Amino acid sequence: MAHGMNTMPTARRGRKYYKEGPIENGGLGGACSVIFIVILLIIPPIILFGSEISRHTRYIALSDALDSDIVELNHGVVSGRALINLRPGTLVHGTSNHIDTISSDPDMKVAIPGALTLRRNTEYCQWQEIQSQSCETCNRTVKAKDGSTKQESYQCNCVKEYNYVKTWRSRRINSLLFDQPGAHYNPQRDPMPSQTFVGDDAKLTFHEGILEDKLHHHNNNKKGAIEAQLDPNMLSNGVRNQPYRRIEFVPNGRAPPPSFFTRFFSFFGTTKRTRYEPVQMLKDTPDSPAAIHDNFVYVGQGGFFFSPYESATSSKLFNWFAQYLEGSLFDWQIGDIVGLASCTAGDVRFGYEVQDPTVVSVLGQLGQHSNALQITPRTMNGIGNEKSATIGLVHSGGHSAQAMIIAEDSDSKRQALFIRGLLFLWAVPVSRLAGVAFGRELGDSSFTVQVEGALGIFFTLLGAVWLLIWGESYGAKETIMVFFLGGIFGYIACKSAAKKGAGRWWHAVWCRVAKWANAPPGWRVEDSYVASSSKVGGSIGGGRSKMS
Repeated sequence: MAHGMNTMPTARRGRKYYKEGPIENGGLGGACSVIFIVILLIIPPIILFGSEISRHTRYIALSDALDSDIVELNHGVVSGRALINLRPGTLVHGTSNHIDTISSDPDMKVAIPGALTLRRNTEYCQWQEIQSQSCETCNRTVKAKDGSTKQESYQCNCVKEYNYVKTWRSRRINSLLFDQPGAHYNPQRDPMPSQTFVGDDAKLTFHEGILEDKLHHHNNNKKGAIEAQLDPNMLSNGVRNQPYRRIEFVPNGRAPPPSFFTRFFSFFGTTKRTRYEPVQMLKDTPDSPAAIHDNFVYVGQGGFFFSPYESATSSKLFNWFAQYLEGSLFDWQIGDIVGLASCTAGDVRFGYEVQDPTVVSVLGQLGQHSNALQITPRTMNGIGNEKSATIGLVHSGGHSAQAMIIAEDSDSKRQALFIRGLLFLWAVPVSRLAGVAFGRELGDSSFTVQVEGALGIFFTLLGAVWLLIWGESYGAKETIMVFFLGGIFGYIACKSAAKKGAGRWWHAVWCRVAKWANAPPGWRVEDSYVASSSKVGGSIGGGRSKMS
């Protein structure tokens, strides 16, 4: 018998384990841990390189668009017939307050008029395993190859506990590796994954002088107009600065009376984000593929379509057998009673959100489609990735072409700065590896020295990436400055850091990586714990002389 959609979360307590002695990763587990640490150290520079290539490509594409001759659709200088005769690829820009479009989801037979984009957000009822571990701190003496010793702290006598929470989540969770997968089984059904749909036949009308009218807060639709069709690829990134609005289907599309909390928060200027549509629009959904094959029905409760999970008899028997093997078949808890009002693992629900601006500004190139004017994205060939090299902009509100290009460049900068910020976090452990390679222990140094070491690695790598991508034609001064800062900070950190035991640099690096991987002491025997008296400042200075 099918059940309804419940929203109450439920929790269950799992098993608890106590392990006496040190917590170390030996054997195959230790090798996998070391490999995982190495991968974590290698991936961030690769991500940075890809991010900087995208930033470079976006800058070139936007600069080319800014220097191009852009035909304004709202100036009325060129008629629609004359625009069709222009050279294909000509950039055009316009602002429209007349948007004729419908975005639809064919799987559910839902169509929303006036929506440039329609987003289906799917949620899954799933168990999540939560691990918690508490350990004591113990000390031991480790010996180097030359006989010198050092005190080392490590985790020991740990208690590990597992707990489980079942609720609606935006992704599926594989329960195969759970401590108790039988009692907390997550079906992996995904009949309606999250997806974004765009209007296939969006038509925009560009009235003469509409941009100036918007800027001066008045409108005049009696002027000349040009109609154009918006290529669906123009909406691949959505509408910039247009928030998504959740859709609810209610009788006659009439919004329910606001609650006390809604009225209270509206006093502070909270924007209304829900769009109400008549429930009569769903008359075709019972015949949709999603309803026929997966029993999706509209249940409301926030605008959700719901499909219950129905387990086959053989699946139930196998699950009970798995619970018997793990000892949870008769492990009844209060959470099981509360769970009667919770969703069933495997249930699926989804709702819709739309971007439905009243005014949009577009920047793209002219295209030909069925003898009608069409605006399509323009892609520069031969530079970077296609997405960054494409100019197909749709912004909410009235904006000039120059303002749209500047806004896109600002978005590109922010994305690059975010990746650079993550790189600085990566530079902290890498600077410590570089320190042990040069006989220095940044972890035992002052906070200032540790920051200097991280900045040295960060600026040096960033400068090298800039030099490879941008070359000497763009931002040469910035690249030289970044290299200079990297060398200065690296040199100061190396001179000021605490000295470490002498030995082979590559062996010291391996020992540090193995320690981070929680490998046993036998895997990472240092050459010596006696501080080195060698000077490394000269070699670093010599290495930097080629960059100055």
